[in-house]
Amino acid sequence: MRYTLIILCLFASMQLFSQQNKDSTEIMQLLKADYKTMVTNDIKTHRANCTDDYLLIEDGEIWNMEKEAAYYKQNEKRVIEREDHFALHYMKILDNTAYVVYNLRSDITENGKLSQKNWHESVIFRKVDGKWRIALIHSTKNNTAK
Repeated sequence: MRYTLIILCLFASMQLFSQQNKDSTEIMQLLKADYKTMVTNDIKTHRANCTDDYLLIEDGEIWNMEKEAAYYKQNEKRVIEREDHFALHYMKILDNTAYVVYNLRSDITENGKLSQKNWHESVIFRKVDGKWRIALIHSTKNNTAK
């Protein structure tokens, strides 16, 4: 009986660990895919990646989805190349909620000119109908980055 209980506990732990790995992979894939919508100005996909109550805190300003959609529209004629580099600092998954803290460095080329931007960001994700969605992004410029 004791060995059966130990085996059941080990199996449950492995299942939980496996689900955590699956969730963390899905979360990072969603985050990276969503950033690509800025290059393609794909607001439809961005909306689908986010919860209905999504907010962006961009450099101290609070944006809802409508304000962000206007930003996408305003920039739809720009032709840019963007390569994003995520340095994950922390991820915590609690049931259907997760939060992630990372540094984002973006290499942005426009009109042949390369610029490099750096941010410290945190994101709250919620699982909605079995799929992870972005609920909140808090983005702050990293002025100390080189």
